Amino acid sequence: MHSTSLSLFHLSSLLLLLFTFHATSAPVTDDFSTYIVHLDPSSRPEHFTTHQQWHSSIVSDVKSSTSSTHHHFSYSYQNALHGFSAVLSQQELQTLENLPGSLVLASWIPNGYTATVGTNTLLSSEGFHLISGTSMACPHASGVAALLRGAHREWSHAAIRSAMMTTANELDSSMMAIKDVGRNFTAASPLAMGAGHVVPNKAMDPGLVYDAAPQDYVSLLCSMNFTRNQIMTITRSNGYDCSESSSLDLNYPSFVAFYDKNVTTGVMLTHRFRRVVTNVGGAGARYEVKVVAPEGVKVTVWPKSLAFEKKNEQRDYNVEIVYPSDGKGRVLYGSIVWVEESGKHAVRSPIVVAPTSAGK
Repeated sequence: MHSTSLSLFHLSSLLLLLFTFHATSAPVTDDFSTYIVHLDPSSRPEHFTTHQQWHSSIVSDVKSSTSSTHHHFSYSYQNALHGFSAVLSQQELQTLENLPGSLVLASWIPNGYTATVGTNTLLSSEGFHLISGTSMACPHASGVAALLRGAHREWSHAAIRSAMMTTANELDSSMMAIKDVGRNFTAASPLAMGAGHVVPNKAMDPGLVYDAAPQDYVSLLCSMNFTRNQIMTITRSNGYDCSESSSLDLNYPSFVAFYDKNVTTGVMLTHRFRRVVTNVGGAGARYEVKVVAPEGVKVTVWPKSLAFEKKNEQRDYNVEIVYPSDGKGRVLYGSIVWVEESGKHAVRSPIVVAPTSAGK
């Protein structure tokens, strides 16, 4: 093995994201593809004076004997992301994937359309298959959270989350219901899409937020019978205990009413919730509640209006959800929206009525 092989032993913190695409600058056969490899710049061995030398060495180390006519190191970049692009065979790719500390995510070229807008407009993926999911939603949401943190230094993590959830859009860009790819493009439910598409500009000014302190989460753990040692493992602190009253009802910007699927059909079930909202908008704000009840479910909210004389003032309200057990294990959806009289803010919270034994 030549001298550059030492680089293989300095990749313990390597993070690899590989994306295949049509190569425009190098000939690629069916057995070779162009990949973009992302690396942690802090992992560069000291004997390499530049990142480009390090990147080239990695490609040379995984080069197979059959790739002499295809071996191609395309580009090394050290800007917002660090790494390189190169043409590799499947064997070379496998070698790269097996390096210590590597994590590989790949895209692929589809044979058809990947998205539907409205009822009959199809969108192609420009040569790539596009997937949605938590792997991509997480960095998007994290970026918006960082934006809100920069704009509102005084907000807690819970307030930031609340702002993102209550201002999210449940419609897509064509003003149609968001579709669930996993259910044949039918309308997505809150269990599939959460609160909806995040809207950063609206989240900057949500009107009201549902705040929560660390002790509120500890109280939730206490109500779930977590031991003191388990709570310390989570909080990394001995400053919290279960001396305060505990509750399963966290001050969260959504409502989930669970029921036992096996309860006798027709039995009326009741869930009650209490929420506290903080006015982060202007003084003199007044909100009226709008309820979209799930099918066959009665939702009562009191009081029906909330008035705030100043910023950061808090008000509480109660929600009662009454529904019959149908024995079918259906999952039902609705929402509660606090609408400001001026029309400036609309603070929406999803409602879900679901069985605890669905699918059993």
